[in-house]
Amino acid sequence: MNPQAIVAYLKKPIFLLLVYIVLSFFLMSVSETDPERFPRSLLLSVVETTDNMRQEFSYRTNLFEENESLRNKNFKLETEIQNLREVLAENARLRKMLELKEEKKATYIAGRIVGESVERRIRSLILDVGEEDGVRRNMAVVNPDGLIGKVLTVANGQSIIQQLVDHNSLVSVTLQNSREKGVVSWSGDSWLDLLYIPKNIPVSRGETVVTSGISQIYPPGIKVGVVTSVEEDEFNLFKSIRIKPAVNFNALEEVFLIVPDSSLVDSTGVMANE
Repeated sequence: MNPQAIVAYLKKPIFLLLVYIVLSFFLMSVSETDPERFPRSLLLSVVETTDNMRQEFSYRTNLFEENESLRNKNFKLETEIQNLREVLAENARLRKMLELKEEKKATYIAGRIVGESVERRIRSLILDVGEEDGVRRNMAVVNPDGLIGKVLTVANGQSIIQQLVDHNSLVSVTLQNSREKGVVSWSGDSWLDLLYIPKNIPVSRGETVVTSGISQIYPPGIKVGVVTSVEEDEFNLFKSIRIKPAVNFNALEEVFLIVPDSSLVDSTGVMANE
């Protein structure tokens, strides 16, 4: 029999009443002679100890049940708090998206990433918007932090985007201070490489790199990243420059697709190639 069942049984009024009636009759029948005084005192002590143990056992059982209830309530509260944090984080992201849309004089299509593509040899993601939403191939994809990539393929209800951190991706960019133009490619790890910047061009760590606008895919001024290291080799005409991407590609959820000027779209509804 488990502890809860034992306590429930001992708490029954009829059981307790019967026990105390029997003990009372027994004690009343015992005389006050010295030889019998010790057993009577011992019996009273046993009864008192038993009752104290019952109360202590009942108290501990109630305490256990109360602690279990508090643990359940605490778990529910922690779950609600986590859900609230997620809602607040999403609201913050959407607020930044709205600020970007209001700041830039462009037309956007909002989308949400719903999975990773199975395209071979291409780092790509699947969006929940497609052809009927106005999405076209080669549209630039951004979020409030900067450039993500471009639309690779479009279908009904979804589209696939090629990420900037892909070996097949090349983007024409501009150093924000010197206005020198180069090309950004993925280095294969967490960084981007800025190529074709001559050694006589001053480049400093922390300098911002943005899209140049030369490409017919990417509008000018979209943040690509920040220079983290600059090295020179006497046998090389160009600097070796590493860039930290502006976007955290491991935490992408909502994105914007930039709707291009109609002059950049051909008669089939596809944007011109870069």
